Amino acid sequence: MKKEKDTRKSRISRRDFMGSSVAAAAFTIVPRHVLGGSGNTAPSEKLNIAGIGVGGQGASDIGEVSSEN
Repeated sequence: MKKEKDTRKSRISRRDFMGSSVAAAAFTIVPRHVLGGSGNTAPSEKLNIAGIGVGGQGASDIGEVSSEN
């Protein structure tokens, strides 16, 4: 007994699938402020600072720039 191969075409082509996938993924890449989330700071606009073994003057400098976020 031979198994018959299913020769039906799928309802969606690979090209259509990729186009839909790219369109759906675009919303995960676009920053929130572009989609109307005003008031939110984008991660690329945040300043992260760390100091290890900076001493007194370094601690003072870090304290001064900590308000930049």
